Amino acid sequence: MFVFSDWTRWLGSGVAAVLILVATSSGAGWAQEKGKFSEELFISIQREMICLCGCKSILKDCPHVNCDYAIPAKKKIREMLIEGKTRDQILAEFVRERGEQALAAPTKEGFNILGYILPFIAILAAGYGVSIIAMRWAGGKAAREPEIRERDTEQEDLQIHQGQGQASDEIAERLKKELEEFDS
Repeated sequence: MFVFSDWTRWLGSGVAAVLILVATSSGAGWAQEKGKFSEELFISIQREMICLCGCKSILKDCPHVNCDYAIPAKKKIREMLIEGKTRDQILAEFVRERGEQALAAPTKEGFNILGYILPFIAILAAGYGVSIIAMRWAGGKAAREPEIRERDTEQEDLQIHQGQGQASDEIAERLKKELEEFDS
């Protein structure tokens, strides 16, 4: 039986305190107070949006120096963050103005769920189809082989039993002729 000493209790308490601190502060970088600006949140929002200038890049990585969409969009995001709006409010505002095309990935609700689920269903269906075909090819041949072998051996047995007397007479005569030819 294990007995906790004082130092293990202190160590356990310290680990628990650190875990609680990490768990409660993990969202601290995302916290937004009115008037304060969070660079991490600003970058995160830019990564969730796509640039609509035609470059098809995420907003943060638009390659155009003087982009007509990215520069005003980043400015608007920055202003909304300073006003104290949350990530969801900012994204909702851009979706309201530009539609879902402003997002880098479709929302996970409604009909869009099929876009997330359908590829996995297709992969599973294709794998199932390939396995069925492979089993039929392999199973069909393996199932027929014993049947063919069984049929062949039955026919051979029947031939041997029916013509056993004939076969041995023919073989004996042929053997006799070959021995006579060999001796001469």
